Amino acid sequence: MQNDTLNRAKDIKEWLVDLRRDFHRHPEQSLKEYRTSKIIAKNLTDMGIKVEHIGETGILGILEGSSKGKVIALRADMDALSVTEKTSLPFSSENIGYMHACGHDFHVSMLLGAAKLLSERKDELKGTVKFLFQPAEEIAEGAKQLIQGGVLKNPDVDYIFGMHVWSDVPVNKIALQEGPIMASADSWKLKVLGKSCHGSAPWQGVDSIVCSSAIVQGIQSIVSRVNDVRSPIVINIGTIRGGERFNVVPGTTEMEGMNRTFNADIRKELPKWMEKIIKNTCEAYGCDYEFNYTFKCAVTDNEPQYTRTAINSIKKFMGEEGVISINRIMGSEDFSEYLEKIPGSLMLLGGRNEEKGCNYSHHSNYFNVDEDALPIGTAAYTQVAVDFLS
Repeated sequence: MQNDTLNRAKDIKEWLVDLRRDFHRHPEQSLKEYRTSKIIAKNLTDMGIKVEHIGETGILGILEGSSKGKVIALRADMDALSVTEKTSLPFSSENIGYMHACGHDFHVSMLLGAAKLLSERKDELKGTVKFLFQPAEEIAEGAKQLIQGGVLKNPDVDYIFGMHVWSDVPVNKIALQEGPIMASADSWKLKVLGKSCHGSAPWQGVDSIVCSSAIVQGIQSIVSRVNDVRSPIVINIGTIRGGERFNVVPGTTEMEGMNRTFNADIRKELPKWMEKIIKNTCEAYGCDYEFNYTFKCAVTDNEPQYTRTAINSIKKFMGEEGVISINRIMGSEDFSEYLEKIPGSLMLLGGRNEEKGCNYSHHSNYFNVDEDALPIGTAAYTQVAVDFLS
């Protein structure tokens, strides 16, 4: 049994590669994954798997085993990024300005592979598998949409398992561990309101850029002087725009950014800490302000017991050395939305291979993944499902 799943996944590698390259050639932006979802639905239907459409592009596949039992959900995200591809691969993006620069083409292909393998073993399954093909992970809206669409209900899901190809993990390795693995991610926008005037007479106005500069310095001090440094945070200011002309004191300056942490309590405190500094600084400089904070992605926190079980399942075909632990990642995943509802695990699938040029970071124009990872990911989805339902 222990090698059967991987061997069967390797048997369909050519099909997996063809799928991946087709998806890669036709990337689609978040919430507009029409072609992708159509292909997914057709494949699932051909496998005899019940298909439900969630929203415009979300797909839920339901495979019922030979008897009633537990319910596992397997999730893959499918949207691409607004990145112009520069890999020169023969199957490069034909949708100029968009690219599968994060590996979601891999995710969809591997979950379809798992659906194929599990549908062939339907009579062995004691329970139900739900296949979640999720839109809009890149804008952190897709998981919420599927949850609101009822994918975790009727029947209720007991456990959810997902994966993400990872460019820092070498091919033929899998990173899976208990506890927080990816940080929360919350966005904010700030508008500093001063009073414009002629640049030769700044005392006649209120300079919003000078005030904003003080705010930038002030909120960065939160990281090391307000926060407990034993629980790391990131406050990133991604854009700052102020002024209209070189010889005018700017009346308005706008900035936006994103905060990250692994600590749920600190996550709640961050906007309070920021606004205290913003408010006091604006008062000192004579400015008003508008501050909007949006909680987007929670911490991706792998449930310990189920994750240990999943690790044991994957070790059946990867061996003891094939499953590793890595440092926590300050990046984020909306898979966390599911984990706030039910127990689950997010696995990181190694895809790095410098000899093949698969060594660029996620979201790079040159991002690529070693296709030898395709059968491994397919086998992981499959084996975890089979063992959980057993």
